[in-house]
Amino acid sequence: MQTIPIFFSVDEHYVPYLAVAIKSIKDNASTRYVFHIHILNDNISNAGKAGLAAFQSENLKVEFHSLSKKLRCLDGLRSHRFKAFSSLSIYFRLFIPVLFPQYDKGIYLDADIVVPGDISWLWEEPLGDKYIGAVADYSIQHIGPFMKYIDEYVGVDHRRYVNSGVLLMNLKALRENDITGKFMRWLSDYSLGTVAPDQDYLNALCEHHIHYLDPCWNCMPGGSVTQFDNPQIIHFNLAAKPWLNETVPYDEVFWKYALESGYYNEIMARRTAFLTNANAVKAYHEGIDALIRMATELTHSPVSFRLCS
Repeated sequence: MQTIPIFFSVDEHYVPYLAVAIKSIKDNASTRYVFHIHILNDNISNAGKAGLAAFQSENLKVEFHSLSKKLRCLDGLRSHRFKAFSSLSIYFRLFIPVLFPQYDKGIYLDADIVVPGDISWLWEEPLGDKYIGAVADYSIQHIGPFMKYIDEYVGVDHRRYVNSGVLLMNLKALRENDITGKFMRWLSDYSLGTVAPDQDYLNALCEHHIHYLDPCWNCMPGGSVTQFDNPQIIHFNLAAKPWLNETVPYDEVFWKYALESGYYNEIMARRTAFLTNANAVKAYHEGIDALIRMATELTHSPVSFRLCS
């Protein structure tokens, strides 16, 4: 059977939510393929690895790749703090083409997702010579400062700016066009502040080489009232996470798989602790507000992605 490589990039904190994502993939994926799940991580504990490896079966393999030592070039980024979205692992997806030369194509997924659809249908989507397949990020298209930031600082039409949480990757084309190398050179040569670290770089580097997927492959309740009758992948991006809210769109789908993930009690305990801690809730939302202010400030910066490209 043909193997479909699926990549996740996480730290220890996200292990329970990744378990939910893998459970949903396993329950709904076609038996015509073998799914090789590669977990790019920054030192997940042995207990975390054991919990995730428990999902292995005849057609689903789980493998861990600790990248903190391999990618010492990113050590300087550890000092960056992106408020509510702080993790070095956010950059790991940009290295997939060079770290896995055995694959010409792959799927990257954020861990804050559930997959009620058959992930092999996404794999079968033709990419042609495009670098990536992705969904336009409609979740930010009503936030004025973000739209202006994307248009003027990232240098991409905000209507065509894609979300990097679900990517169908043409790994062969990304390697041949040295996208990872270009990312590293931009990182080295310019001091670019960013609101969405990996996502801004990915959009700037892949502009005009993106295949736009049907939005059902990245249904984002965050910041949007859009609902889909048949979502294939649900992405709880921004603040719209079931474990940080009383209720969000599609959360019943998340809890369905959470119940059988082996981490339900832990996720519920985290949720209760967060929602009953007024200071934690306030700090989280203040972090999101800070990102909006940061977008406004960067829009007026003399150095931008547009000027560097």
